[in-house]
Amino acid sequence: MTAMLHCLVSDLADAIRAQLPGGRVAANDEGDAALIESLTASGLLDEPVLMALLLRRADEERIATAARARSGRREARVLQGLVSHDYGAVAAAAMALILGRGRRRDRFGQCLIAYDDLPPASAEALVHAVAAALRRDLLATRGATAADMELSEASDRVLDSHDEERGIDALTTGLVHFLDEAGGLTDELILGAVNEGEVAFVAEVLALRSGIEVESAIGELLSGEPAHVMALLRMAGVSRGLSAGLLAGIGDLLGITDAGAAIADFDRMSDAEVQEARAWLITAPSYRTALERMGQGRG
Repeated sequence: MTAMLHCLVSDLADAIRAQLPGGRVAANDEGDAALIESLTASGLLDEPVLMALLLRRADEERIATAARARSGRREARVLQGLVSHDYGAVAAAAMALILGRGRRRDRFGQCLIAYDDLPPASAEALVHAVAAALRRDLLATRGATAADMELSEASDRVLDSHDEERGIDALTTGLVHFLDEAGGLTDELILGAVNEGEVAFVAEVLALRSGIEVESAIGELLSGEPAHVMALLRMAGVSRGLSAGLLAGIGDLLGITDAGAAIADFDRMSDAEVQEARAWLITAPSYRTALERMGQGRG
């Protein structure tokens, strides 16, 4: 998480510097380290949505790495296979996702987060925080008024370049949408994705079938709570066989240590309990968070 955050901050600092007249603040590793230290000390990087995204990406990477190690595969063959899909929209969406993921690896193959992966509010908060951290360097050669104006204009241009549609979540949503349109979301395909640790893809499918937001679906999937995961599978109308396959493939990586007990929960869960779980998940995340902080959690 720390490495992903530091790379993201450094990239944004470079983007803002590039928009300053004549590149007034030079980029160097020492300067970026000081900038990150300043932002960390001030607490400006402790933005809840950003932290949640970093944690989620770290979990996704951990699960994918472990799942592929089990199968002896180093690449996501399910996604690669979709590039040759008969439906052109699916093939194009799969290629866009593969390329997008490739751009989110550093030279050592480590997972990164790109600026476009951030939701708008988080992007705005982080850009302005980085700009504020760059102000001190500008003051050495510019007055406060000029520095503030130049950093403000540079930040606006960087914010104008933000495009959520290029984000990994949007690219995954697009692929799942076109697969659904083509009738391609088969149990075989989903199970193949499960066995490769494609948690984000699986969460998109479950969200689509459940009629809930994907953030809620992936939150349940990564919750480590067997009852929550089983309720999600039930509300998505997933077959018992596919549910058992998910538990066998990555259940332990999701924090489910007793697959037998979990599938028993799947079997005995009533329709009323499933609807109750769905009713909770279709409420606003901020509302759920507020209730939980007040000690009034779900049902």
